[in-house]
Amino acid sequence: MTTLGTFLRTTSLIVGNTVLLTIVCLVIGEWWARSVAPPVPETTKITVQNQYGAYHPWAGFRNTPGFRYELGNWVPVVINSWGWRGPEPKVERSKSVRRAILLGDSVGFSCWGCREEASLGGELKRALELRTDEEWEVINTSVGAGFSSVSLGTLAHDAMQFRPDVVTSLNGINDILVLDDRTVLRFGEGLFKHSLYYKTQVDMAKVFDPRTGKIQQQGVLQQLAAGSALVRLASRLLGAPQAQHPFQGETGKRYAPTSEGYSTANPERLDGYIGNQLAMSYLAEGAGAKFVGFLQPYFSLQHKIVGEADKEVIKRTEPSLLKWMDDVYPVVRSKLQAAAERNPSYHYVDLSLMFTREQVFDDLAHMKYESFELSTGGEMMAGRMADEIVRVLYAGKALPDWRQSHIPGTPHDWKEAAYLSANSDVAALISEGKFKNGFEHYRAVGFLQFRHSGFPSWNEKAYLEDNPDVAALIRSGALASGYEHYVKQGRAEGRRKGLPMRWIEETYLAANPDVAAEVKAGKYGSGEEHYMKVGALENRRGGFSGWDEEGYTIPYGDVRNAIVSKMFRSGIEHYLAAGAAEKRNISLGLPSFH
Repeated sequence: MTTLGTFLRTTSLIVGNTVLLTIVCLVIGEWWARSVAPPVPETTKITVQNQYGAYHPWAGFRNTPGFRYELGNWVPVVINSWGWRGPEPKVERSKSVRRAILLGDSVGFSCWGCREEASLGGELKRALELRTDEEWEVINTSVGAGFSSVSLGTLAHDAMQFRPDVVTSLNGINDILVLDDRTVLRFGEGLFKHSLYYKTQVDMAKVFDPRTGKIQQQGVLQQLAAGSALVRLASRLLGAPQAQHPFQGETGKRYAPTSEGYSTANPERLDGYIGNQLAMSYLAEGAGAKFVGFLQPYFSLQHKIVGEADKEVIKRTEPSLLKWMDDVYPVVRSKLQAAAERNPSYHYVDLSLMFTREQVFDDLAHMKYESFELSTGGEMMAGRMADEIVRVLYAGKALPDWRQSHIPGTPHDWKEAAYLSANSDVAALISEGKFKNGFEHYRAVGFLQFRHSGFPSWNEKAYLEDNPDVAALIRSGALASGYEHYVKQGRAEGRRKGLPMRWIEETYLAANPDVAAEVKAGKYGSGEEHYMKVGALENRRGGFSGWDEEGYTIPYGDVRNAIVSKMFRSGIEHYLAAGAAEKRNISLGLPSFH
């Protein structure tokens, strides 16, 4: 017994000391490893880089619903509950509003740091309204790093319920990468993991929860590695698999090009892209909509006249990849053209060589942005897309020639002729050379004089003449004005065709101080309520000034700060109270050059 007891005591002492020594060594080792090991990549916070990895059981991957991209106290991009860029769309639609679905990848999604109207969806909306003189809604469903399979899934399971007039896709450059094993098929372990679509739907669902951004890690070693730099170093030395964020990729690993360049040996791999385009056209046609498939522009070395800005793009791009794209695109074009010739529902438009002289590329295919509010390349592309959409959707219908009536550089909804007609003195000032046109007069003088009719404004007399049933309701006392009817039900019924009227409360009250006094006294809840009940019949001015709130607050950070701190309720309130006296620039919408 004595011998056994001695043995047990000795053994326990050895084990205890060994455990203690091991713990001390592990602590020291962990401390050392953390001092030399690179930091663990962030895998829980949803960022601009990983937010388009939100798994969706039908459509593959999309933007993370609710994600907000913030620049200081300005939020240029908000992802809505559908996982799409822009304001929350309603399934129900007004009969007076045309609707387009924009499908695509990061080229369609466009910029993160620009205002919504300067994104491709906003540019397309303005271009369509300029050409048709109708109100349009463009729902941008594009997903960064997306493929035509993602577009097809999005259209089939979500977008078609919005009953669009036209469906457009802007895919191509990501899809062609499947031709070469070193692009998508190898990068499928990293940024383009969701390119393989069906397989990766399952894979991603196992590892990524888009609602929380958390990664579901498997295996004891991987779980230890998640919190231990020492284990990560040891497992790396032993060659054990590393726990990774799905969009992190293989750290430091690159697939170098071979001497013979990228491969074009498997053109049949493009058939999936062609099939997806046709499937989207069948869905649209079957629902009574038109489909226009655009092949994306790309940076062509072979066809482009290279400028100074282009040389910087070339420096940042692998030369053999640029050359390869010029080899691949003719193959894609021929397949798409053949598909369009066999399928009347598929309207194919080749934009691939749209930019041969212009320096508009930021990289291989993305348009550069000169400012928060302008992308010249985006404007040109949106204009070309709008021309093709109008050609298909309005076939056989005569539309006003917007090129004759629109003044380049003015907002798309500015009506020069209407402004000159409503303000007869302005034409004389223009003929004297004091102003180049009515828009210049309005910016300099007319806005603060509360002139009207340059931007879409209300015409009570015309509305009642067009809708005698509404006039009868007013005579019976059921409604106070045609404007009240329009706001409450007429717009949804498509009673007034044309561009939307933007009601501006502050300019109406400033133009009508008696109304401002009545609102302050509580007689009316707002200036617009007064306009509905009294002002429309009296042809009051000021309510439809064309003021662009975001265009004023973006360049003036001090104004945004003043609004955040509740010194002012809005940019227009600041302008009327102080901005005009301070010679601040007025904002009346983005200028249209397309």
